[in-house]
Amino acid sequence: MARGSSSASHSAAEQVASGLLQHPDAMLVHMNFRTQHQKPSARRIAAFATLPIVAALALTGCASDDSDDDTGSAGSGSVGSSATDSSGSGSSSSGASGVASTGSNTALLAAVATARGEVGSGTVISVEQEQGASAYEVLVVTKDGTEHEVHTNADGTSVAGTPQTEAADADDKAEHERFVAAADLSVKQAVDAFQDLHAGTVTELGLDDHVGTVVWEGDVLDSSGTRHSVRIDAGSGDVVTDRVDTDD
Repeated sequence: MARGSSSASHSAAEQVASGLLQHPDAMLVHMNFRTQHQKPSARRIAAFATLPIVAALALTGCASDDSDDDTGSAGSGSVGSSATDSSGSGSSSSGASGVASTGSNTALLAAVATARGEVGSGTVISVEQEQGASAYEVLVVTKDGTEHEVHTNADGTSVAGTPQTEAADADDKAEHERFVAAADLSVKQAVDAFQDLHAGTVTELGLDDHVGTVVWEGDVLDSSGTRHSVRIDAGSGDVVTDRVDTDD
């Protein structure tokens, strides 16, 4: 019986195999059926197998993000802003004093340029504030020794009224020519020299004779309200006199 049953089973298997070979479509259906029933298990295995990897990657990503945030905070947050604040305040304080010092004489130098441009040529021998610092009076001497008086507005950028030509005799013209010839320092250089002595506003500046030496003489009003009367050699820039003006 066992042998017969085995033969029968063997024969049945051969018939099935033969049928599948003769009908390949049926064979494919059979294989697909088996694969479909096996796929869930394979997917589950793959899913469980990848869980540790995904978790590890997630932890690595978090650590990387935290590390990036910390670096940004220390580099551009604390250190960066603190360095900017300290350098910013340093430049602000030094810059402010520089601007105040230069800016206080910007109008005077502008008045000098405006007056000379109005006359057309010549050398500025005097400039001073007038009318409560609301205007400037500038004296320009041309090549022939003639003196021209020009008035400007408070910031020195425009001429107020019409320039006047001062009547001068031969002695006056000769003196003007002497001043111009001796003044190697320009108005701008004289202002800078005054500023080196006393930071403040130059309220008046002009060429004059002091004991036989042509000098730039003028007043500087500092931030405390003290007025300094200064004379420097118009040729060399050496200080001749420097005193506090106590006159009212």
